[in-house]
Amino acid sequence: MRVNLHRISREALAERLTREGVSVRTVDGVDCALAISGYDYLAALPSFQEGLFQVQDVSSMLAVLAAAPRPGDYCIDVCAAPGGKSLHMADLMNGTGMVEARDLTEYKVQLIEENIARSRMENIRAARQDATVLDEASVEKADVVLADLPCSGLGVLNKKRDLKYRMTPKQQEELVMLQRRILETVQRYVKPGGVLVYSTCTVHREENEGNTAWFLERFPFVLKEQRQMLQGRDPWDGFYIAKMERKLHD
Repeated sequence: MRVNLHRISREALAERLTREGVSVRTVDGVDCALAISGYDYLAALPSFQEGLFQVQDVSSMLAVLAAAPRPGDYCIDVCAAPGGKSLHMADLMNGTGMVEARDLTEYKVQLIEENIARSRMENIRAARQDATVLDEASVEKADVVLADLPCSGLGVLNKKRDLKYRMTPKQQEELVMLQRRILETVQRYVKPGGVLVYSTCTVHREENEGNTAWFLERFPFVLKEQRQMLQGRDPWDGFYIAKMERKLHD
């Protein structure tokens, strides 16, 4: 889980959780993360009810840390529900700037709003927006766009074991095309010099490195960082992150 550092330090939260009867350990290399166990019901913990932390895998935290929003930035998270990454960006900006957390349905927007309310953060808002449809008002307005897109989910088979029985090559092809449609749309929101982070929770090369190569051939961005995490090799979910920066001149 990720500590809401605008509310409490990691050390203070660890002490608080210990008093609540939870087993706590730190996560090497990720200063905002703790791993917890030994509790019966997460939502019953007073520290959770008070919004002192957010349940989030380390791989998702790394996507936001790659985006590295700065104080005062305007950030758009285009497929945001339930809002963990959006809240992380808002936390990194220390109450400044604004994060717009977007998703497709009212239900998903409601999930984001519930987490915003629990976190008590004010530099974030939720909005309903289809990521495949261009929002003209956002063109070249964002310092950071986070696109953690629908994918085959093959990096989280330990949590969603049924995926191996349901996912087909045809569905993977359809997801690749959906990801490209979204990327083609949302790249327009990034201002010159701004950052687009594309991420998935899969290990499927065509959805990951393949889509990044396709994107860089067509749009005025430079690849700054690319990382594929694998279950079994890395101590968290299988996950892909590509950080791309928009050129100052197209």
